[in-house]
Amino acid sequence: MRIEVLSKGLFSLIIDNGRVGRQRDGFCESGPMDSNAYDWANFLAFNLDGTPCFEAIGEMRLRVDEDCIIAVTGREPSLDVDGNVKATYQSQHVPAGATITFGSALLGSKAYLAIGGNWHVPKAVGSACTVVREQLGGLDGKGCALKDGDCIDISANSRIKSTARMRTLSRQHIDNYGFLESIRVIPGYQFSSFSAVALRTFETSSYTVSSAIDRMGFRLTGESVTADIENMRSEAIHLGAIQVPGDGQPIVMMRDRQTLGGYPKLGCVSPCDISRLAQAVPGEKVNFVFQHEEDARADWLLMTSRRRRLQGEIL
Repeated sequence: MRIEVLSKGLFSLIIDNGRVGRQRDGFCESGPMDSNAYDWANFLAFNLDGTPCFEAIGEMRLRVDEDCIIAVTGREPSLDVDGNVKATYQSQHVPAGATITFGSALLGSKAYLAIGGNWHVPKAVGSACTVVREQLGGLDGKGCALKDGDCIDISANSRIKSTARMRTLSRQHIDNYGFLESIRVIPGYQFSSFSAVALRTFETSSYTVSSAIDRMGFRLTGESVTADIENMRSEAIHLGAIQVPGDGQPIVMMRDRQTLGGYPKLGCVSPCDISRLAQAVPGEKVNFVFQHEEDARADWLLMTSRRRRLQGEIL
């Protein structure tokens, strides 16, 4: 089966789980900005974990030349097939020759399209992810985002049976993306370098998502917080790390972040909340709350076990 990109939308990429474990070699992690939506898209399309899919900002349009099963997820996603509106967060049969249009209703939010099958796309450093900043990955191998006219080949997925029951994720189990209060933060290495006043200011203030957001990081604006550190050695940066540069305005590091950073860090956004934050759009307000690492670990284990149980119920 061949997929042709008719319209790339504002910005669209092929992504998978990313280059896990390769930061030590100087490559950014990459991967889906909203890993929850990405995982559900693949599950609903009968794909294995880690199968590539499309991540799009704006409205993307494609044509398929064979029958297939697809699923669209994300924040306020939309989907139509040949002009007919279809449900999202649900498996959908698409006939050969059909045109698929999908995207997010909010400018800046991401939508995900998974297509059931084995994707034949080039890999770089073990991943199909495209990192424009590093000029790595992509269909051309040079880190270029998708463009109109690009084609992707996908072979049949033996896991999809003609009698398979279509899968649906009910609305109550979809992330509450608009709720950006109490985003949990695990204290970081430089936590003690911030005064009690600075830490309280951070926890009690609302921060605004600025227009300076991309796959590398989200700049926030609000009450200034500074650390009692003038110089520090650069160190590895984890997904969700909250760096504080000299102006005191926090930056949340995202999937395509650099591997090292030399700014003090308040902590790291909990993996339970990073997907919701990654779907925030400019102008939205965010509030943070510190959380002990043991509580964060317990929350993560609970979330993943609930997802596995829910997937078992859907099968």
